[in-house]
Amino acid sequence: MHYISTRSSTVQADFEKVVLSGLADDGGLFVPTELPLFEPQDIANWSTLPYDELAYRIIRPFVGGTIPEADLKRLLKEASSQFKHRAVAPLHQVDRNEWVLELFHGPTRSSKDFAAQLQAQLVQYFLHKHPRRAVVLGATNGDTGLAAIEAFKHSNDTHVVLLYPESAVAQHQLHELQGVAHPNVHTFAVAGSFDDCQQLANRLFRDWPNPRHEAISFNSSNWVNVLAQLVFYFYAVLQLGAGQRSVGFSVPAASFAEVYAGYIAQKMGLPITQIIVATNKNDALHQLFIKNHYSRQRADKTLSPAMDLSIFSNLERFLWELYGHDAAAVSALMAEFEASGEMTIANDCWLQARMIIDSYAVSDEETLAEIASLYRDTGYLIDPHTATGVLAARLYRRSLVAPMVTLGETSPAKSAALLNELGINVPGQHGQATAHLHAQRYRITPDDAGLLYQLLDTL
Repeated sequence: MHYISTRSSTVQADFEKVVLSGLADDGGLFVPTELPLFEPQDIANWSTLPYDELAYRIIRPFVGGTIPEADLKRLLKEASSQFKHRAVAPLHQVDRNEWVLELFHGPTRSSKDFAAQLQAQLVQYFLHKHPRRAVVLGATNGDTGLAAIEAFKHSNDTHVVLLYPESAVAQHQLHELQGVAHPNVHTFAVAGSFDDCQQLANRLFRDWPNPRHEAISFNSSNWVNVLAQLVFYFYAVLQLGAGQRSVGFSVPAASFAEVYAGYIAQKMGLPITQIIVATNKNDALHQLFIKNHYSRQRADKTLSPAMDLSIFSNLERFLWELYGHDAAAVSALMAEFEASGEMTIANDCWLQARMIIDSYAVSDEETLAEIASLYRDTGYLIDPHTATGVLAARLYRRSLVAPMVTLGETSPAKSAALLNELGINVPGQHGQATAHLHAQRYRITPDDAGLLYQLLDTL
């Protein structure tokens, strides 16, 4: 399996380079030159496999010859061993033919654990092959960074550097981020938005100051994030009809990687008939799919803070698919967006996307009402992010026959304070800070990142 950049087919890499990367050398994202296509009967035969063995069947074609079969199986088994539920990603029925895929049984109780645990296994494997060290860096508004810290905390070969918006992180997550105290973890509070943090991270990858360390993104720009999410789509479909039954998905838009993973999972053979993109009031993606207009927006604080952003890295990979792998067209689109903050895609490409994708923007009031009504009617608790997806699924599903699955992003325990305000008593979740170690905490502005460059240069 070979990989190229979304912006130039001449920028090529193997799986090892893709894992140990932030961006491609030209600023694009790595994508495989081809997708594996699984036959319906092959998929059906996987319906009884444990999660790690299913992951092996799906991920193996993307690895090529970079990891021997036995090693890959061991790494995938270890990546799923940290999840607390036997099923790893169990389904819970919330209505007639409506389900929540619980992705929050990992060590930090969020869907981000899937990618973080897999990435940590792969990164450490490749670093040990030719002894090297790495900086794992990215932007977070809470869960992504906490998952990265948890996954890499025992690695002596990596430093973890987190950029987070100081005034746009939920209070309980802010306490956890600020409570992290590990000599190889460095957190930077950025006086700006999540989008500012993401742009700063991308700038660092393009102008990396420390050649002694590999520069690796823990955000979804790294292809491993997409691989991890492919698996739970297959897992859900297999539980609801052994891969022979059409299924729809509703995706709370905390990351476009999950939408993109569902889109290419269909290309790989899954009978996915609809993907609903659920946003909160920060509705850049909703505007793209309803009006074919995508723009950089100021992010407002909401009850679903992981979705308070407007720049989605994996949209670039999605465009590469829509434009028939035309790297020049994608490069021109991204240059236009980076210059103007706006984008309109070719009408035929937009219509192609709309054949499978719908969207809906959910207000905070609707989010609260959905949490309360679902608990009242079923006794089942969901967090605000999942609530946006559950509501959008019920309102915009195209078929009552095909099961509709909402991705359950975060444990409701992480929203204990909000749920308690609604009269729903749920124990809170406490962070796992190790206060006896030395904390590495800093504060910067998006336009004055000298301290960050200085740190990276001295690691």
